[in-house]
Amino acid sequence: MSYTVTLPIVQQAPPATVIIKPAEPVVLTPGLDLILPCWNPSGQWVESLIQHYHEVVNVMGTVPVQLILVNDGSLKNFTTKHISWLEAAIPGIIIVDNKINRGKGFAVREGVKRSQHAYQVYTDLDFPFGIPAIRSVYDSLQHGADVVAGERGDAYLRELPRKRRIITRINRAMNKFILRMKVSDAQAGLKGFNMLGRDILLSTTIDGFLYDSQFMYKAGKRNRLKIGTVPVFCRPGITFSAFRFKLLLKELKNYLQIIKGA
Repeated sequence: MSYTVTLPIVQQAPPATVIIKPAEPVVLTPGLDLILPCWNPSGQWVESLIQHYHEVVNVMGTVPVQLILVNDGSLKNFTTKHISWLEAAIPGIIIVDNKINRGKGFAVREGVKRSQHAYQVYTDLDFPFGIPAIRSVYDSLQHGADVVAGERGDAYLRELPRKRRIITRINRAMNKFILRMKVSDAQAGLKGFNMLGRDILLSTTIDGFLYDSQFMYKAGKRNRLKIGTVPVFCRPGITFSAFRFKLLLKELKNYLQIIKGA
């Protein structure tokens, strides 16, 4: 004769003491990551970049400088030969060679992801505001700012072609009165930030030019974040590109995306 015995289900009791392992502290290497987005560079750009890099190293003194170059799907004048020249001339250069053109914002974020120092600065490949501006941004970060933006004055506007000058004035007015941004000139191609600003930059989603405005808008919403500015001026010989209507329409859609997030 057999019997069937039903055993009670025993649940394991939770431990009396739960030990939570603290997060590992983030250790940042002192120094500066310099991020340069690049798309269809013109002329003897490799020679120019090498010269500018050494000028940056000179002006930064004992501060370690890591150059991060991001190719945004260039169709010309960016080959394995150019990469080899740069790797031979610039110690430890990091080159991110994206094959598809996604936009300046995407390229900058890809560069920032490779950063490893306490501070990051991004600017354009031709260093439109000169080398001392890089040092000015770094010094502002050293003095406590979390995000630093280059701010172009009226002298910059006077140098612009008429159409681009009108667009710039409209953009500044919209930033000031619609988005109520702390820095109305958000589109200057020079920004610097520490770890707090880095996280905000990486949270942006716009791939095109208006990633700058989205970044500064998001930074301005953080009440405890310290935002600084440094005056910048275009160096002699800089040429200004024209905006095509298709590009303006695309960026208008991006601006509406920022407004929706306001």
